[in-house]
Amino acid sequence: MSNPDVIVVGAGVIGLTTAIRLQEAGATVRIRTAELTADTTSAAATGMCGPVFQSPTATWEMATVAELRRIAGPETGVRLETGLGAVTAKVGGPPPLADESMLIRAAKPEELPAGYHDGMWMRVPLVDLPVYLDYLVTRFTGDGGKIEQRMVETLELDAELVVNCSGVGARKLAGDPSVRPVKGQHVVVENPGLDGFFLGITGRPENAGWHTYGKHVLLGGVRVEGDWDPAPSPEIAAGILRRCVEIEPRFADAKVMGHRAGLRPCRPSVRLEAEVRGSTKIVHNYGHDGSGVLQSWGCADEAAALLLG
Repeated sequence: MSNPDVIVVGAGVIGLTTAIRLQEAGATVRIRTAELTADTTSAAATGMCGPVFQSPTATWEMATVAELRRIAGPETGVRLETGLGAVTAKVGGPPPLADESMLIRAAKPEELPAGYHDGMWMRVPLVDLPVYLDYLVTRFTGDGGKIEQRMVETLELDAELVVNCSGVGARKLAGDPSVRPVKGQHVVVENPGLDGFFLGITGRPENAGWHTYGKHVLLGGVRVEGDWDPAPSPEIAAGILRRCVEIEPRFADAKVMGHRAGLRPCRPSVRLEAEVRGSTKIVHNYGHDGSGVLQSWGCADEAAALLLG
């Protein structure tokens, strides 16, 4: 097809990166979305991209990390940052990584917070999502892309080619009962003088983690299964603050600047496949759970190839 007309459903990070890759392949692309980008789950995400483990999704993640490294800069909100990942279990060495350059060294026992038994220092892309999403919108619209805010009730739209990047909305829109919400939430505080990040892994739904973005820090994190309410919870926020203060006491006096929450689209695996409904060819690209940013460019590459190939 010469200069095909494509509608991408969804204006989060998956929809935007897919739309950009389709543009680059020569398509005329419109994004149709009920929520504008600033109101999507992507805008509430942390944006830590790595480390990349040797897993079935590693190809997507490595492609994304390569693109983020390429575009890193103040105007995109992407930078390479060093931080500590720590686990409460004794794992006996670092996990197998697809990109060994992300691993700096194993953490020394005295560098680990109380209750954590293993860890590693890493250098990975860290993405300031509000800045990054603005960059993606500008990149898309600057090349002629259009964003239309309206409800989408069906995937059989006024274009022969459609990409479904509707996130948790795919449960209804794609008729996929395996999609379920997993709520995430962050507390935004003034930076008390920290650099980098800390990612604590306990194996429980409630963890402690913080990521610095210049003058502010995002504190997390939680996974609340089956909660369809996207609004921040005061009780969850209090727990996040308590756990992060236990790790880093300087947060006790940090001014709270705001709260962010969103519904991660969870399913047994990412759905990235094509189907035909009548005269409409549809590529589904959803179900990334909390790895949407990390897998976005790799999945966008594959979605564009499936749709236009």
